[in-house]
Amino acid sequence: MLGALNVKIGSGIFIFGYQGGKALGNLSKRTAQRLVKCYYLAREARALGVEFITSSKVALLLGVDETQIRKDMASVNLEGVPRKGYPVEEIINRLEDVFGLRKDRNAVLVGTGNLGRALLNYPGFSRYGVRIVGAFDKDPQKYGREVGGVWVYPVGELKEKAKDLEACLGIIAVPPREAQGVADVLVEAGVEGIWNFSPALIRVPARIALRNECLESGLVMLLHEMEVMKKSLAGD
Repeated sequence: MLGALNVKIGSGIFIFGYQGGKALGNLSKRTAQRLVKCYYLAREARALGVEFITSSKVALLLGVDETQIRKDMASVNLEGVPRKGYPVEEIINRLEDVFGLRKDRNAVLVGTGNLGRALLNYPGFSRYGVRIVGAFDKDPQKYGREVGGVWVYPVGELKEKAKDLEACLGIIAVPPREAQGVADVLVEAGVEGIWNFSPALIRVPARIALRNECLESGLVMLLHEMEVMKKSLAGD
């Protein structure tokens, strides 16, 4: 059944306490990124009824050295069983503790355009204890409406409403020129983390966890890799 594991593993999960190149506790950025992928793998393995997964299988799926996987697991006190591998359930439980995925957190989203609406309608955030409790926009025609079951408020009410809703996470889905201003208000509202889907590289205080999730940058990198591979194959 291990052969059925999906190798298309992302690393976009929002990790509290992890900002840019900073470490998560004692974990380096790269270690944290690999462990996030290990978490996805373990969840998929559990869904397939797999109880153990070996470091060699994980290494193969992630495209890294097996020794590195064993080091990563050891860094979060995960031990394998001889001739069996790592217990899938233990991987999930341990990494959920490490990444803070067992807590319920309220989030607010700013910007209810196409991307914002897609995020509001996405059901997967609840798997990580994240619930979007309020949305904000500058368009008066959107006020007082629901999108994905979430009420839309005037963006001018963001600071006070975010506090009232006890939001600890802010999601930014506005045009680049508006992103920094929104981030500043979210910081003033007392959020602990910001998930930025704007192409703008926003700045926040060191105490705020930040994840810049620029879709355009990802697309540019993909197109670049396609060109590099094309030239490489042409040269063979």
